[in-house]
Amino acid sequence: MSIWKEADLKLYLQLYQQVEAFFSKLHGSQTLEYREGQHTMALDVLECIRDKDILLIEAGVGIGKSWGYLIPLIYASQNKETFKGFIVSTSTLALQDQLLTEIHHVSEMLGIDIDVTIAKGKTNYICQKRLEEFLAQEGKKKLGRSIIKRIEAGEIDRSALNTIPEDIWEKINITYVNCSGCFSKRNCPYILQRKRWPQSTAIICNHDLLIEALRRDGVGKMFPIPSILAIDEAHLLEEKLRNAYQESISKRKIEGLIYNLYDEIGQPIERELEVFNAIDQLYRMISEEAKKEYQKRAKQDSETLNVRTSGFPCTKSIIAEITKLTKELTAIAKKVRIYRKANPRVLSKLKELNDIIEIFEDLASSDSKNIYWASFLPYTQEYIELQYVRKELDKEAAYLLSRANFGMVFTSATLTTGQDNYGHFMRALGMDKILGKSITQEKPQPPPYNYDQNALLYCATDIISPRNPNRKLYLESLTQRISELIRITNGKSLVLFTSKSDMQAVYARLRKEQFPFNLMIQEEGRSADTVKERFKQDVTSTLLATGSFWEGVDIKGESLQQVIIAKLPFPLVDPIHQYKASKYTDGGFSEVYLPEMLLKAKQGAGRPFRSHSDKGVVSILDSRVQKYLSVIIGNLPFTNITFKLGDVKKFAETNLSSGTYQAPKQKIKHKGKKEKYGIPR
Repeated sequence: MSIWKEADLKLYLQLYQQVEAFFSKLHGSQTLEYREGQHTMALDVLECIRDKDILLIEAGVGIGKSWGYLIPLIYASQNKETFKGFIVSTSTLALQDQLLTEIHHVSEMLGIDIDVTIAKGKTNYICQKRLEEFLAQEGKKKLGRSIIKRIEAGEIDRSALNTIPEDIWEKINITYVNCSGCFSKRNCPYILQRKRWPQSTAIICNHDLLIEALRRDGVGKMFPIPSILAIDEAHLLEEKLRNAYQESISKRKIEGLIYNLYDEIGQPIERELEVFNAIDQLYRMISEEAKKEYQKRAKQDSETLNVRTSGFPCTKSIIAEITKLTKELTAIAKKVRIYRKANPRVLSKLKELNDIIEIFEDLASSDSKNIYWASFLPYTQEYIELQYVRKELDKEAAYLLSRANFGMVFTSATLTTGQDNYGHFMRALGMDKILGKSITQEKPQPPPYNYDQNALLYCATDIISPRNPNRKLYLESLTQRISELIRITNGKSLVLFTSKSDMQAVYARLRKEQFPFNLMIQEEGRSADTVKERFKQDVTSTLLATGSFWEGVDIKGESLQQVIIAKLPFPLVDPIHQYKASKYTDGGFSEVYLPEMLLKAKQGAGRPFRSHSDKGVVSILDSRVQKYLSVIIGNLPFTNITFKLGDVKKFAETNLSSGTYQAPKQKIKHKGKKEKYGIPR
């Protein structure tokens, strides 16, 4: 007896014929290119629809992975009796808009009409009430008229209104949804958009909204239950999941809650001064311990230290203070219950108070269920919040994925790390704990570009190490090499940093030089999309950037011929990474820190190669590259590797101009040998 339902099997066979016919036509097409990796991916997605299982597929740059899953999904959407529709989740709003364009393109090409909706979170829409309050301010009338005019023209979300400065947007967007007393709820763009979600065949959401939907009820309450979920840029899903589960408790939050409770019951707060003293003392003690821990780690490993957070030991003194505080808070909760047993507002605030008591008790426990750390203003270790997240987040992820009764495709250009293959990605999302679903690990589909002729990897081993204690010497060495490299390609370069301070320091030094091209920097508060567009239009410019630019730049052609990686992108040492690494006997470097560095390096190195005609250099200016060379080469598609600046000049003169590039004599092949490494030095 077949393990598949007859309707599912019938749909699969029908779709298989349609997909095969489509890719067969590409062989003779004058306008579209046949790509084997895209064809493989489309057939894998068909099986995922049929089997309702999990598919992992790394699709290298140039495969056209969005078409690889959209073609079978759009074909399937014709069969409304068997196929319930699909959801595509991606990492950014810009990619959501791009996917919408691609769905319209593919559906038009296939001659299939499809109802598709973009689902965005509430903060991406204007709140009419907050807008009115903003417009009432003096000096805002001219700007306000401009915003109103654009809204009347149909521009209702952040993507359309991206020229509004971020500080103003945060004053006029929706921060929370409380429709009951809002006069604008009938015309609220966010509410109107949400009503469309359950009626759509296809929904494009971001990872944050997807996780919210999965946590609510397996997507059933926010979105229609699909036949398949495609998660693009899936390598970012763990970070988004961690952000969704992360919580914080500030001193001000506890104090405000106590004041609100006493206001509700009409009792004088002056009697509870002892509890405020206990709160103040506990947070002061946590701050002191976090400061000590931070300073200790800064001496050992300042290069990879997160300047905004620090773990702290839960000392006997802190435990004693927690015991004292929880006793005071419990007494307050008991007193409030006596005065107001049935008041819904009071009951809600009491639950908040009990949750806080529970968290403090867990913090003092020797077997806590959460990871705790102090968050503070950079470099100050002051004004702290107590932040926490569940230790076993992989179990939460496994639970969310296990109860989804539909197929799931996880895809990205960076899901695998060397010999571990998909192991790092699977462990992070608890896929080794998923019940009731099989997992297909498709062979990674490599980029279809000619890296032999068109690409060179330059590894600089002769400059000052980023771990050198003389920061000035390091920055001068780094700046000099960046200057030499961007002159070789006459600009047309993206310089990627792992820290804003390094980026700004190098930019300040480079500005003193005379370049025949514009030098740009990613500025605080400026829209990333605006910066990217300016960089793209100014063909010979050089851009210094960090953060999202490691993977958010898609520029074909002459504008980007070199990516310079200033420092190997090891993740910041923070309490979460420390906890994950502590699970391994060797310190967890090979299982935690190295894979994350390789994934990010792979993202950055892929920026110059977005089409078959693209040619370029990727330069790694971190002398430690020699220590990790075999695994780096094993994860990047380059066959031509050099340690000589002269080879970069030769490549630029011949290959980036008009000649045919002759590969340097020194070639390094990855032997696949497993190596052990210590903490990055």
